[in-house]
Amino acid sequence: MFTAEWWLDKLYLAPGILLGLVVHEFCHGYAAWRLGDPTAKLAGRLSFNPLRHLDLLGTVALFVARIGWAKPVPVDARNFRDPRKGILFTSLAGPMSNLVLGAVLGLGLGGLFTYALKVPGTFDSSWLRLLYLVLFNGVYINFVLAIFNLLPIPPLDGSNVLGAVLPRGAAASYGRFIARYGRTVLIVFFLAIFLGPSFGFPVFQWFLMPPVKVLFRLTTGFSLNELWYFYAATFSL
Repeated sequence: MFTAEWWLDKLYLAPGILLGLVVHEFCHGYAAWRLGDPTAKLAGRLSFNPLRHLDLLGTVALFVARIGWAKPVPVDARNFRDPRKGILFTSLAGPMSNLVLGAVLGLGLGGLFTYALKVPGTFDSSWLRLLYLVLFNGVYINFVLAIFNLLPIPPLDGSNVLGAVLPRGAAASYGRFIARYGRTVLIVFFLAIFLGPSFGFPVFQWFLMPPVKVLFRLTTGFSLNELWYFYAATFSL
């Protein structure tokens, strides 16, 4: 299992994972601070130092399964001038930062791919080959992080967004549900992702990949399948 190719693949993943997780958590903390809650700032989370944000298990999961998480930024909604808006915009800041980052990297990936199609021998350059592999993984990881975190499954960001936009009565009921069953729902979802394909239920493909494929097309100008085929061919050079 742990072949040289396996380790190389993880190496190409590393920049996108580190950048995606750090920017995601920094933006959560920065949004909270700008909206009146200094908790994350006081905890030292307004930092681009990966060690302040990475969760060991979540980072390993990203390398192994390409889906994972970082340490949640501490937020105290009582400090917000408007708690519901504060929670809403703070929760959205992380996934939105990954969408923006994925889009910027996607423009670079699409440009490099277009150039490679027009200029034979482009990837005779090891540096351009490395750039393509890193960009592809960076785009993929950031889009997956954005879509995954927007799922309304507690304690993901999407659950906080849903709680902030629901009517107050429904939001209170949803909050009680999260408090009681949130961790269980998340565990079941992860089990479904990892074990579902063995039973004919590719949950990851059903719920996460369709929007990821759309985002690839919009930002790079090419389909994910086209870019992946080229990635596989480039990886084997």
